[in-house]
Amino acid sequence: MLAIPAIFSIIVNVAAAHPPGEHADALDQTHIQSTGAHDHNSIHVWRDERNKLDLEGWLLTVRENSVTIDLHDGGTATIDMADLNEHDRARAQAQLNRVRAMNQSVDMITTTNLQPTATTQNATPINPPNDPWQAAAYKLFAPSVKTHWDAQWLYVESDGLPHAPLDFTMMVGITAWQQQVPLPQNYTGANAWQIPLKSTLSDKPISGRTQLRRGAIALAANGIPIFNALNNRGVDSFSIGELDEFGGHCGRGDDYHYHAAPLAIQKVVGIKNPIAFALDGFAIYGLYDTQAKPGAPESCPFGSTDALDELNGHFCVVAAGQGLNGGTRSYHYHASKTYPYINGGMRGNVKVEGDEIVPQAHAQPLRQATTPLRGAKITGFKQTAPKAWKLTYEVGGKSGFVEYSVDSSGKVIFNYTTIDGVKSTETYSTKDGHGEGKSAKKDGGRGGKGARGGDEDRPPRDDRDANDRPPPREDGPPPPRENDDSNDRPPPREDSDRPARGDRDTNDRPGAGENSSAASTPRAANAFPFSSSGVGANGLLDAKFTCDGDGVSPPFQWSDLPAGTKSLALTMHHLPGPDGDEHVYIVTWNIPATTKSLDAGQKNVGTWGVNTVNGRAEYAPPCSKGPGEKIYVVTLYALSAEPKLSASGKVSRADVLTAIKDITLGSAAIDLRYARPSGASSKKQK
Repeated sequence: MLAIPAIFSIIVNVAAAHPPGEHADALDQTHIQSTGAHDHNSIHVWRDERNKLDLEGWLLTVRENSVTIDLHDGGTATIDMADLNEHDRARAQAQLNRVRAMNQSVDMITTTNLQPTATTQNATPINPPNDPWQAAAYKLFAPSVKTHWDAQWLYVESDGLPHAPLDFTMMVGITAWQQQVPLPQNYTGANAWQIPLKSTLSDKPISGRTQLRRGAIALAANGIPIFNALNNRGVDSFSIGELDEFGGHCGRGDDYHYHAAPLAIQKVVGIKNPIAFALDGFAIYGLYDTQAKPGAPESCPFGSTDALDELNGHFCVVAAGQGLNGGTRSYHYHASKTYPYINGGMRGNVKVEGDEIVPQAHAQPLRQATTPLRGAKITGFKQTAPKAWKLTYEVGGKSGFVEYSVDSSGKVIFNYTTIDGVKSTETYSTKDGHGEGKSAKKDGGRGGKGARGGDEDRPPRDDRDANDRPPPREDGPPPPRENDDSNDRPPPREDSDRPARGDRDTNDRPGAGENSSAASTPRAANAFPFSSSGVGANGLLDAKFTCDGDGVSPPFQWSDLPAGTKSLALTMHHLPGPDGDEHVYIVTWNIPATTKSLDAGQKNVGTWGVNTVNGRAEYAPPCSKGPGEKIYVVTLYALSAEPKLSASGKVSRADVLTAIKDITLGSAAIDLRYARPSGASSKKQK
């Protein structure tokens, strides 16, 4: 695990807390933000000379050998640097050089924006001898953070917002904004955070690369939760502009949380103490360099010189009673400036339900999930009164505002001013979870028309994270428990999973472009666990399963099928292209209900229908034309009987869906994403 200099965002007043991207070389990928003095993020027509394409959009990321464009009409496209025309190549290279120069000028993460109280870097939390040692770091943030405990758990209460002794400016720097704002949360009482006091090692550690995409995975010492660095599509949240200068943002429940290590907390706790605890109970410390001298800022507080494992942790020797089974051998995580930034999963034992660690605290949403405001950038955020705040954003050089407050009755009042000066008001109650939604002008809206004529109404793109979670929403609170008041339930998210019924596959709709997102239409939650090990650590389908590789079918795994399942059917199709034609790659049915997986390239299970690529009863490897990432939807159907279909002849996906319409007990779907290399041909396509 390499440790590299802190990466400054292009915003001048930044105090870096999160590097741009998950690569070991942080200069390899840089998320673009505007300086204000020279707008590098204005809309521009990019020329792909090799493919003779003009692509209108914003510069999203720039790498050593390529750029990624946020397309004006939705989706993204990646162009090799060598394929750009001379002007555009110089434009991208100038941006890359500017970031490199800033990176080379930094050696340590700075915290110049912070306003801590008089606490030294070597602070030692004061903890009574009978108190659990895990409570010490949280006590430094009292009274806004409170702790109590029993024999099993440390309970941590907070409102989920930053307070003294470490106030900082939230939200500034976000360029992919879902129009959420930070609201105080009720992480108290039965809804307090719970940290195990006696951690135990798991025989099967959980990787955050493939799991734990819902809810928090750690709790910072200031009482703010920390989520997985990757969103539900495996994309780094920072790399798509969703995080502020301190590695945080708001979920769809208006709940503020981090996706990166909150290193600024070391200003309060000191370099030798935890900045957070993972929800498996193991501590998270600051940056670590195996070459650092003992006692140096990036050395292990316990003197370990072992390299970090894939979860960003290693073993150490601790004080008697603080280790595993009450001994001196223990394990802990470290922060890093490259992926996974925080704990990369769970080395300790935890209980996971619905891809979320339980128990954990839940946010309480007040209003319907809002839509992205395309082209917006948050430029200001301040607290204007004890329970009032103001957020400033810009679109196309014009400013808009969201001013909101919580009154003594518990109502939250939102006053919106769009970039066009249109004002509106909405009022929500914290007592019943319902918003009155009173608006001064119906045409006002939240973000207004912005620079692109209502693009704020677009659904989140695949690479936007939308914000990070599986159903019912990605980054908001998890679904309520059975005894929860139904009024507290969050609204369904925009890119939830496929319907349980075979005749309700919303991705059959015509008219969606190839680059359109699977997030564009609601779909019901998966009825059972379903996944593919053919997806790499970057969240993309391995090339071996496409026409750019061996062209064999991907492997799939599933479990916990609905009771009464007698047979299974599996399909794989592409979101319809501009011509409305559906592209189908797998059609198979009569898969025995006892089957739990399909191996890569496996052909001897079930009955095969025809694909639309070559009309044969076999797997057709994806071989899409055009630049950018494509989505391939794989759906597994649990059936109460074998469908009545011809074992011979050309059975299509539509035929299968019709045959299983009334015998589908449940279904599960996954999106396989793949972007073909620039210049790749389709010579392997049959």
